[in-house]
Amino acid sequence: MLLKVTEVEHYTERLFRFRTERPTAFKFSAGEFTMVGIENVETVIPKRAYSITSGPYDDFLEFLSIKVQDGPLTSVLQNIKIGDKIFVGDKPTGTLTLANLELGGNLWLLATGTGIAPYISLLRDPELFNSFQNINVVWTTRLIAEQSCFKEFISTTASNFYASTTRENSELEGRIQLLIENKVILQDANPDNDKIMICGSMDFNKEMKKYFNDKGWQEGNKKSAGTFVQERAFVS
Repeated sequence: MLLKVTEVEHYTERLFRFRTERPTAFKFSAGEFTMVGIENVETVIPKRAYSITSGPYDDFLEFLSIKVQDGPLTSVLQNIKIGDKIFVGDKPTGTLTLANLELGGNLWLLATGTGIAPYISLLRDPELFNSFQNINVVWTTRLIAEQSCFKEFISTTASNFYASTTRENSELEGRIQLLIENKVILQDANPDNDKIMICGSMDFNKEMKKYFNDKGWQEGNKKSAGTFVQERAFVS
C-alpha cells in the first residue's frame, strides 16, 4: 500500500526517522517488521524489511533507517519529504514479540545500532510493562549522536536504560559483549528469571545466540515460546 509521509527527521549523516499515515485496518504486534519501498516507474528499487517503531495503538507508522550512499533503497529513501508517498507492506511479521517469549521476571532488550527499532515499539505498548517485573534496555552505538533519535524517549519509560558507545567517549563505553563480561549487565542472570531479546548486526545476533544457548537459554519462535528470541529475518 502507498502511504503519505507525515514526518521526517535526520539525526546524523547515517541515520534518519520517518512517519507515515496509518490506515485504520493496518494491525500489527509490537516488535514486528514490514516491507518498505519506493515506487519508481523508471527503475526497480528493491523493498527492504523495516522494524516498526510506532506502538500498536499509535495513529501513525514510524520507521528508523540508516543511510547507505549507494544503497538501492536508502539512497532514495533518505530524500523523502512530507507529502511524498512510500510503499509499506500490509503483512507485518517477526519473532521479536511477546507471543514468542516466556513472560515474567526480568526482560533484557539487547540492541546495537538501529536494532533498537523493534524495542521502541515494544516500549510504546503498555502490555510490555504488565508482562515483566523489570525491563532493561541495553543499546550500543558507535557515537552518542546515533542515540539522539530515541534516547530521551527511552529515558522516560519505566525501564533501566544502559546506553553505551564504541567509538566515542561516553558515560558507559564498550560493546554489549564487554558489558556482560564486566558484569555491568546480566549479572547472575539465569533462564528462569531473565528473558532476552536480541536485535543487531548479523554477527552480533549470531554471537549472542551462541552465548545464551551455551548458558541454558532456549530460543523461542512462533510455535513455542522460549527464554530468548532474535529477529531471524535479519540472520542468514
